[in-house]
Amino acid sequence: MLTKGLSYGWLATRRRLRELLLPAVTTATGAFLVVVVFGMADGIRAQSASLGHAEEIGRAVLLIAITVLLVGVVEVAVATTRTVAHRTRELGVLGANGVPRRPVVAALLVEPVIAAVAGALAGAGLAAVCVTVLGATGLVATGVSGGGLLAGVAVAVGVSVAAALATSIVPTYTAASKPPIRSLTAGG
Repeated sequence: MLTKGLSYGWLATRRRLRELLLPAVTTATGAFLVVVVFGMADGIRAQSASLGHAEEIGRAVLLIAITVLLVGVVEVAVATTRTVAHRTRELGVLGANGVPRRPVVAALLVEPVIAAVAGALAGAGLAAVCVTVLGATGLVATGVSGGGLLAGVAVAVGVSVAAALATSIVPTYTAASKPPIRSLTAGG
């Protein structure tokens, strides 16, 4: 039954791709910054060591990058809340037809996960290309680390998906837990 919920969520997400554009772009912006920071981390550490506070500067830069990424994920959560509010009747119909809560929650969580993954991968890919080209042409004073780029991509995608799920689960679960009659009479 859970796989049917995921399939239904995938179909609903495909219909609503245009509405996922802003959350994906916002997440991509954060992922871009995270990958740039990780890719250039060795160079940033070397330059900040000359200032005397290498560890503090490195942590501050990383914290700023993760914060920007989380702002993008919050946009995904806002979009999920909007989606749930607009799909109230649909949730009522699913509940009235006996669809259990778990597949409904799974279906509603497909959208934020896809927005987070798509945004993170797009931003990470663009960052990897930009940083590699800038490093190869010598336009960037710091070195670019391939391992840092891969770590940045992993962190960007992992944090995006985890945060999207964490921020979307409460409104999704709450909506799926309403009695069908309340969802059907609430409108949508």
